Amino acid sequence: MDAGAAAQKALAKVEKLVAMSASPHLEEARTSAFLACRLMREHGLQVSVHRRSAASAAGVPTPGMPQKQPPADPNGFRHIRVRHPGHCRCCGNPIAPGEWALWCRGNGLRHPLCTP
Repeated sequence: MDAGAAAQKALAKVEKLVAMSASPHLEEARTSAFLACRLMREHGLQVSVHRRSAASAAGVPTPGMPQKQPPADPNGFRHIRVRHPGHCRCCGNPIAPGEWALWCRGNGLRHPLCTP
């Protein structure tokens, strides 16, 4: 395998690892970022900033990019991505990890569409 092919293979792997570093699982994200940095150092790759594409400027999600958080609720509740299982304080149904929910200190979680 020549040097160019090895660099291309390393670059593809670094791109995948960087995308995985956005994982909500802390250890997976940390390990992915560490391995991406190590591959970049071993192969002499550098990070460079490029102009945003028309799709990303228009708000079209691309793989590996974190989603934007919805706006805050006017009643003091914040939109959060749930990290641990819980139950809605309004309807009592479960809220799974990874779902968006409304949270307020002292009031707990509720589904975005549930009304108090």
